[in-house]
Amino acid sequence: MTPILTVAKREFAAFFQTPVGYVITAIFAAITGFGFVMNFFMYAQISQAPSTHGYSTMPDFEEYVLSPYLVFCGLMIMFLSPLITMWLLAGERHKGTIELLLTYPLRDRDIIFGKFLAAMGIVGVLLLVIAVHLGIIFAFVDIEVTVLAFGLLAVLLMGATFVSLGLFISSLTRNPTTSGTITFGLCLLFFIISSVGDKLPEGNPAPENLNAGLRTVVGQIYTIARTFIQELAVDAHAEEMAQGIFQPQDIAYYLLITSFFLFLTFRALESRNWRA
Repeated sequence: MTPILTVAKREFAAFFQTPVGYVITAIFAAITGFGFVMNFFMYAQISQAPSTHGYSTMPDFEEYVLSPYLVFCGLMIMFLSPLITMWLLAGERHKGTIELLLTYPLRDRDIIFGKFLAAMGIVGVLLLVIAVHLGIIFAFVDIEVTVLAFGLLAVLLMGATFVSLGLFISSLTRNPTTSGTITFGLCLLFFIISSVGDKLPEGNPAPENLNAGLRTVVGQIYTIARTFIQELAVDAHAEEMAQGIFQPQDIAYYLLITSFFLFLTFRALESRNWRA
């Protein structure tokens, strides 16, 4: 067994040696299960009489039910990621075992990728919960398997993004509570950005009586900022993927952010080793 898998196996088992793994799974199953049932039954009611619910025709199932549900699951993982990642490296320092871990014949990549894979193992457990719900959809709704597969991929990529963020924060702190709090705050910031991005108006927000040249500059800066905020919204890139629509830029978005935070984790661990 490679060192990475050895570390991953040890960390994954640690999740379920304490109530943490069970609590995370139970919370996720309860909340997403409730959301799934509500959305599914609401769609069933609309399908019986679309006009009474304000629809001229039957709304698309993937757009009305599947995509919002899967994005919701991804956001749930986002808010649970602090619980998943807070102990990964900060816990080692808190317990005083980081020095022992670093004396093992392990490279930094073994430790980082091993702990990342362990956290993704928890995400995998949560994906099994989602898979049960998608199995129910497949049994009652005529939908392609590839669409469901892309939906699971979207949630997996969202989970990887926030696990990598939490792992990076965990590498910077000595207290797991501090790590979890900071990670939660950053996740909340991502959520706010996602909520605000679509609501930003397209026009120039500068007053009409402002100098023409200055107003143009303000408009250009606003357009750049608006585009950046909308592209940064983590759920926006999962919405179409959850409908089975393949767009390379959406997958690249999650892979780049995940790689970026893993890179920062490497640098943080190397910095602490050097100072030690």
